Amino acid sequence: MSHLSTSARADDVLAEYIAAHPFTSGSGRVYAMKASVRLTLSADAYVMLDIEHVRYLAEVLPGLVMAHDAADHDKAVVTAAAEIDSAHKAA
Repeated sequence: MSHLSTSARADDVLAEYIAAHPFTSGSGRVYAMKASVRLTLSADAYVMLDIEHVRYLAEVLPGLVMAHDAADHDKAVVTAAAEIDSAHKAA
């Protein structure tokens, strides 16, 4: 299970690997904690991901970055075309 806690600011990001380990609650119950990666976004906000979710993100993030870059490129092409059109109309 992954957990999410967030705040409005995320100026710094810290990534930390947490190995699988036993966790004893205050009541004495022992839980088997899975390996995870904790991304700390600010002093009071963090994302703690189950390692399976980290693997999933590792697979999909390159595609998301490429989609973002393609959208930026498409926007730049449309902007350039509009500027050229505007320049031709002004001439």
